[in-house]
Amino acid sequence: MNFDIKDLPYAQFEKLGLNRKDVLNMNEDLAALLSGNRTSLRTFSVELTGGQRFETDARLSLFRNPDNSLSLNVHPVRAQINNDIGATPQELEKLKAGGLLVRDHVALNGEREPHYFQLDRETNEILKARVRDFHVPNAIKDVVLSSDQKEQLRQGNVLELRSKGGDEIIRARVDLNEPRGFTTKPDQLLGQSESRGVSSEEIKPTGPKR
Repeated sequence: MNFDIKDLPYAQFEKLGLNRKDVLNMNEDLAALLSGNRTSLRTFSVELTGGQRFETDARLSLFRNPDNSLSLNVHPVRAQINNDIGATPQELEKLKAGGLLVRDHVALNGEREPHYFQLDRETNEILKARVRDFHVPNAIKDVVLSSDQKEQLRQGNVLELRSKGGDEIIRARVDLNEPRGFTTKPDQLLGQSESRGVSSEEIKPTGPKR
């Protein structure tokens, strides 16, 4: 999902203490917003009724209204996790440990379908994304993915690949905290045998995040 810079809701940014010039100078965070992702954690001066202000740390994202205009989503730092997905105690522990959940959830269109869930450790927000919105890459690093490997990645599993040079194993997995939607972790091979297994627990932890 991509947004046009001319459609940004500058009046809403002003309520956070950012004028038009400030917004246009956000650099990487502006690029993240326009590509449908969240900004990094920033400190904002929020305007209250009566003109008073207070400072808070939050991330920002954009969403499109029914009339096609854009509005800001503010993702504040929470003292505790808001379990708005009805996660079990075991699932919450997995999220706290950096794990990824894949299970059915009611989407914005009212239909129940598979979603990814992951914790933003900086804000304590549970991130959500529909599985069907995940853009599966054709290649990771220098390795072209097969149809089976793409499906393993889509299912939320850790995908293990040997680099073309043969000197490292690359482990990839869906990661909602990453702008591109997945993370990779290369391991140098020190004479160990090649590992081809897939396990969702082997490493720490994109489409739009909500």
